[in-house]
This record gives sequence, structure tokens and C-alpha cells, in this order.
Amino acid sequence: MKNYEKLILPNDSAWDRESLWKKLPIWFKEFITGCKNIIKWSPTIWKQRDWDDHFIFDILQKKIEFQRKEIVGANRHTRVEQDNRDMTIVLNLIERVKNEYYDIEYLDYQESDMKWLDVEDRSDLKRLEFELITENFDEFLKKYPSSVRKVLKTNPNIDKERLCRLVSNFNQEKAHNLLFKILNERIRYWWD
Repeated sequence: MKNYEKLILPNDSAWDRESLWKKLPIWFKEFITGCKNIIKWSPTIWKQRDWDDHFIFDILQKKIEFQRKEIVGANRHTRVEQDNRDMTIVLNLIERVKNEYYDIEYLDYQESDMKWLDVEDRSDLKRLEFELITENFDEFLKKYPSSVRKVLKTNPNIDKERLCRLVSNFNQEKAHNLLFKILNERIRYWWD
């Protein structure tokens, strides 16, 4: 899984930089920008499919990557540091949400054996059965005490493995909600 770091702010601003680009006619700059966009977006578009939300998140993630690079690289306004931080947080949240990081995290705390067994009366079908070999669910549950409390409020008297699954689901939903809360509150400020 990819982990994003904040970009390093340049010492100067785009206002201070001299370049040939500033002297070119606007129609030519727009044409060049369009061509560059086709090139930089083509790998993302090539991999796009219309199956599920993962591909929507890919587009959003790539857009924020490009926009963060532009805003930080230009360094033209006073909110650049905060925008860099917020966009980096959003990129990491998108990565975790689209890869269902929290949803399956509890599986890192167990070792299981998978067995494909025949289904009775159906020779063309198999069923998957998991056999738990070892587990360290207490360590997982210690990481998220507030999530455990909230899950137990609505699901008292459940076994530890089910509790871990529900805590993972709860954390995934929390990450999803936080992602869209930050986008809702901050995206309007991300412009240069």
C-alpha cells in the first residue's frame, strides 16, 4: 500500500520565477497544457473499469496528487502548508479506503488454514472453510479501545473474532466518513 508524505515547499514562489512560459501566447500554453494532460492522465484512464468504487477513488486520488503538486510547486498563497497537509491526509485515506485496509486489518492478527470442501449433493460446487490456527486478537483490540466500546454498545455478548470483524468494519466506515468530511470542508480551498 502506498504511503504519501507531504511535499517539500520550494523556497520561492511562482510569482518570482522567470521563464519563457510566461511569455508564450495563451492559446499556445492552453494547447501544450492539454497535450500534457492527455499524457499524464493516460495511464490512469487506461486502467479504468466501470466495476466498483475502487476506480472512482483512483481518479480522485490521481487528481488530488496532480493538484497538490501544482499548488505546492507554485507556492503562491498563505495556505499552501495547510493544503499540502490536508491533501496528503486525503491521499492516504483514499489509499486505505479503496484497499479496504481497516476492513481486513484484523486478519493480520490471526493465522488460518483455508480448505475447499465439497458441497453435499452438489459435485459442481465447493465451500470455503477457515480453520483458526493462532490468533492475537487482544493486541488488535487494544489498538482501538474507543471503537471496541462503540461496537460493544450495539453488539454485547459476541465472541472475540466477531468483535474484531465488527471493529474492523467500524474503523473502515470511520475512515470513509473522515475522508468525505475533510473533502467537504477543505476542497473549496484547494486552488492556486
